[in-house]
Parts: sequence; C-alpha cells; structure tokens
Amino acid sequence: MTDKQRARLTMMQATLAVLDQHAELYATNKALGTARAGLAALVQNLDPTAETQQGAANPHSAGAVKKATKQLLAQRATEVAAALLAYADEQQDIRLHTDADYTERQLRRSTDNDLARIAKNIHTQATAHFTALQEQGVTQQELTELKAALDAFQAEQVAPRAATADAKAQNKVLATTLRAAMALLRNRLDKFLVRYQRPQPQFYTAYQSARQTINTAQRRQKPAV
Repeated sequence: MTDKQRARLTMMQATLAVLDQHAELYATNKALGTARAGLAALVQNLDPTAETQQGAANPHSAGAVKKATKQLLAQRATEVAAALLAYADEQQDIRLHTDADYTERQLRRSTDNDLARIAKNIHTQATAHFTALQEQGVTQQELTELKAALDAFQAEQVAPRAATADAKAQNKVLATTLRAAMALLRNRLDKFLVRYQRPQPQFYTAYQSARQTINTAQRRQKPAV
C-alpha cells in the first residue's frame, strides 16, 4: 500500500468514527445508514488486502533461502561432475570431459539458468554412465541427492515470479476497493451530510474535518533555522 493509499484508508477510518459517534442523529435516515455500512465493509476489506499485498511484494527471506539452495546444488553437482570427469579422461571422451569440467566455485558464480542447465546435464550424464561410475564409489543416493537439489533450486526460481504475480493481483484488488470506497464517499455520504449542515453543524463540521486526506509522506520538513 502506498503512502497516498494509506492516507486515504486512515481518512475513511476517521470518517467512520465520526459517523459512529453521531449515529443517533441519523438513526432514521436509512439511506445514510446503508451507505455507512457499505463504507465500513469496504474499509474492513482493505486492511487484510494491504497486508497480503505487502507480504507478497516483500519476501524478505527468499534471497537467503535461494542462496543456500544454490550452494547446495553447486556442491552436489561438483561431486558427481568430478567422477564424470575422471571417467571421461579415462575413456578419452572429450565431449563428456567438457560437460563435467566444472569446479564448485564456477557453479556458484554461474547464473541461475546456467547452473540449472549444467546440473541437469551432469545428472543426465551420470545416470547414463552410472555403472561405470560405481567403480569410483558413486552411489544411487548421490544421484538422488543431486536431483533433489536441482528440483528444489528450480522451484525457487519460479517463486519470485509467483510472488510478483500475487503482488500485482493484490495491488489490483486494493486499487479497486479504494476506488469503490472513495466513490461511495463522494457520491453518497458527502451528499447525505449536506442536509445536516444547518440542523447539526457540529456533526457536519466533524465529518468534514475527518474527510480531509492527510498524506504525511508528502509533507516537507521546514528548513532548520
């Protein structure tokens, strides 16, 4: 939620508070009562929407989790690649040698897409040459762990895109709800309150005061004297 949107929400909450404090003055005004209930429902929906939006847009721990997963994948891929490289050298298989010629440092510093591609190819090659690699002590468990690390890493590659999509959806819901609430205020509640300007000046003044949107983020600090 932006500062401007938050300021509008605060204004609506203040406006509802004034309406609640003077509820007895319009108890027989069904139209005003209905409009007040409609605004309250919209305001109630705004708070959880904003929290969900913020949670989706700010996944603070995602970077750290992804870094750890990347390191694990680099480590698992390097262990299997070392066995592949030794086997390729023995067989004088230049192509396999090239596919397996990676250090852990190289894999950690590679891009996400490159790491996933390289690790997948290492797993594929190790599976194809598994019988030969067993002579070096390579086990099926090592290949299983490499595949699990790769799957986990690829899943986390998708997570930021999903979070971004969720944030966009929440932004759209938030904006729609705010527009509906502002329209209700301007087109109904503000008009209904005009009739209370003369008979109930205190109520009217309090309402007008609450209706003023104050965006504190836009206030400029006075220069120091």
